[in-house]
Amino acid sequence: EEITYAHRAKLNVVVCSRALINIARGMERKYGIPFVEVSFFGKTEMSKALRSIKNRLNSSNGLDEKTEAIIEEEEKWLEEKLKAYGNLKGKKAVLYTGGVKSWSFISALMDLGIEIVAIGTKKSSLEDEEKMKEILGQDAPLVEDVTPKNLLRLLKDKNADILVAGGRNQYLAVKEGYPFVDVNQERHTAYAGYEGLINLAGQISSGIRFYAEHRSYMSNEAKGTVPDLRTQQGEVVESGLYPRIQEKAARKEIVINPLKHSQSIGAAIAFQGIDKALPIIHGAQGCTFLGKVLLTKHFREPSALASTKLFTENVVMGSEDNLVKTVETVIEKNNPDLIGILTSGLSEVKGDDIAASIKHLNASNDATKVLYVPTSDYEGGLETGYAKAVEAIIGIVHKVSIKPGADQINVLAGSHLTPADFTELREIIESFGLKPIILPDLSALDGSRQGISALSFGGTKIDEIKEMSKSEFTFAIGSSMEASAKRLNERFGVGYRVFESITGLRDTDIFMETLSMLSGRPISEKHARQRRILIDGMRDAHFYYGNKKVCLALEDDLSLQTASWLDEMGVEIEIVDINLGDLFSMEGDFDLLISNSHAEDTAKRLGAPLYQMGFPVYKVLGNNHRITIGYRGTLGLINDIANLIMGSH
Repeated sequence: EEITYAHRAKLNVVVCSRALINIARGMERKYGIPFVEVSFFGKTEMSKALRSIKNRLNSSNGLDEKTEAIIEEEEKWLEEKLKAYGNLKGKKAVLYTGGVKSWSFISALMDLGIEIVAIGTKKSSLEDEEKMKEILGQDAPLVEDVTPKNLLRLLKDKNADILVAGGRNQYLAVKEGYPFVDVNQERHTAYAGYEGLINLAGQISSGIRFYAEHRSYMSNEAKGTVPDLRTQQGEVVESGLYPRIQEKAARKEIVINPLKHSQSIGAAIAFQGIDKALPIIHGAQGCTFLGKVLLTKHFREPSALASTKLFTENVVMGSEDNLVKTVETVIEKNNPDLIGILTSGLSEVKGDDIAASIKHLNASNDATKVLYVPTSDYEGGLETGYAKAVEAIIGIVHKVSIKPGADQINVLAGSHLTPADFTELREIIESFGLKPIILPDLSALDGSRQGISALSFGGTKIDEIKEMSKSEFTFAIGSSMEASAKRLNERFGVGYRVFESITGLRDTDIFMETLSMLSGRPISEKHARQRRILIDGMRDAHFYYGNKKVCLALEDDLSLQTASWLDEMGVEIEIVDINLGDLFSMEGDFDLLISNSHAEDTAKRLGAPLYQMGFPVYKVLGNNHRITIGYRGTLGLINDIANLIMGSH
């Protein structure tokens, strides 16, 4: 409809001159409508366009003053915003586009302080080339040959920092390790106007930062970043490039929809990874019921978990008898190798002498070992409960006089790993000819178990745990495992290293190099190939991560590991303290929320997509089969989240 009365217009504003200039000239001849040719890319051209439009309208209604006021206001705002991108000054770009974009993007790049070292002119008209020379001078670096081979030569010879071109040249750049910005009309980021220049600066800055930070280790091989194990035992390998950031929320009098889970649930998870074990929560039946429901929903598997089922009279009269009776019944019916007694807030506050009861049980039962794991509800969370359980289990390790096995290592695996991660972890370690004892080992919770049992089965065997003292070295995966690694070191002299993350390119490189150093074997061709594929995938996906803001509401080890690889991808990260924060109070303007399934409503309220991770995850399928570590797992995460971000926009 608007086209039918377009002849009434006072002015035609032509943006893409090569395509529409003839239409504008025809309307000028037929209807007497003047036209002006402008560009809206960059500060200089945008302000020039506004003045050109104002001048051709010949209005006397104060348009001059209004236009100049708007330009002054916008340029002042723009100047302040561009301070964040001062790093772009002096950078060099090769530009290849066509039509008005060819000369208008020159102006936009110059507004950012970027030097144009070559301009492809194959798709430009003679008028476009003349305008390029008006901006850059008669010696403008115009290049007719824009074949891939020549573009690459220009990038190298001119020492360019970035290629600014159409989308079909994207992979020419990224495959060769050059940052790239797509300026074709198919893109989904606006570059026009004053705000568009901020978007362009952000895209260029993000791309240059991504390649600059990772160029040192995005080589064909991981090399030499790991200290000698003989001199650096007990070292903590801090995760990635991301600093230890925690939003220290003030403790609240009340929390609504809390993020944390009880320590007893974390401890119960750890015992699922021990063969023929059973955790027993010493507390009210409802506490155990809730924990069992969450475990079953998360793992989609039957969970081994029992309760002493305390009632009011037990609390008043004493609950030690209940504990002893429950344990004796379990031993009689199921003959477990290991029982873990997990306390609750109820039994902790009451002050029962649980240690004495367990001492009595161990004295009267030789076949079953009973462990005490204090897991009060009023402190810590899932991760600390899991760590306490692992440390308690370490207590059954025996001193072995046999010479340490040259190929046997201990792996203390944190609560942040999925069942599929345990399988991947074992496969990676065994590829170096090493024999890992993984404690605990939750790999059997991937759905491969057969049959039903009241006990956990398929995890680490008690006999394996007892022999951990003769291992050559200990790998602690996650900071929460450091205390257990130290205990092995103090009791048996087994050296250790703590890996805060084994996800992401840098952190996986360090993990692989450590295994190579320990075993004396090189990284397998299989994993070297996975590394090359990861690097290629990172380059493909970094366009969707740059300048995005992501909120993490996860347990500490998982937060740190996730933040590390997200930082590699150029993401701005905010971490919520899971032990103090709640979903109800979460606020902010985020592009993505990463948390457990309980955060679904919060994500909708915030208007951000939710990537479900952590515990519990039960509203999406496949979580237990998802690999999140190593080169392969990192690439899977990168693609999953990039697809989620793209879908939300």
